[in-house]
Amino acid sequence: MTKEIVPKGLQKETSDILDDTLTALIEGLTGIAASRREELALSVGHIFQGLRKGQFLTILSREWNQYKEKGKIRDDYQFSEQHKACLQELLDFLDKDLPDEITFSLLKKIFLVAATEKVSDRESLLPQQYLKICRKLSSAAILILIATYNIANNKEMTAKYRELTSAREWLSIIANESGLVYPEIVEIYEDELIKNNLLIPRIHDDKSGVVLRGLFRLKDLGLAICQYMENYENI
Repeated sequence: MTKEIVPKGLQKETSDILDDTLTALIEGLTGIAASRREELALSVGHIFQGLRKGQFLTILSREWNQYKEKGKIRDDYQFSEQHKACLQELLDFLDKDLPDEITFSLLKKIFLVAATEKVSDRESLLPQQYLKICRKLSSAAILILIATYNIANNKEMTAKYRELTSAREWLSIIANESGLVYPEIVEIYEDELIKNNLLIPRIHDDKSGVVLRGLFRLKDLGLAICQYMENYENI
């Protein structure tokens, strides 16, 4: 791939981009707070959402700078096309979606793992694809994905449930492991993972059965995303 040459004056540090985004967000919220009382009443939800976005931006900026200071990110990586695409995906999530802590945490981990270039290089298209897929998932679906991975990654648990074929029993186990408690909640969000090719669909016409395939229903793509995320280091 031909290396893109960006004039030095047009290059902008990622930390500056994050700082500018946070500043614009704060200025926007300040403007809303200064508006008339009746307008403010209609903007309470927007203000709260903005405060959460600001919190997540602050966390991302802090961890990015820590990774840079520790030498885990090469100076020129932030000008690569992969980084620009991944940063855009993450900022779009904060700007256009309803960001929550669980989804943000997963996206942040993928973003920072990609930046270290230890698991994938800057030419890889996978980090952005992982971000796109996970951005679409609800927080409950992410908890189910991680719980399934934790069981699949535990030899004692996979041996214990090797003969499991009941979908109802699988739901109960995941409900307990994920902290969602109720199998009915897991069942609500199970289809999200199936539709995104992260989980093996149920079997039988009445959907009463499951095939574990050694990964507790986790598909190769779901396994790859979880393994990628596990390379994140909390500095």
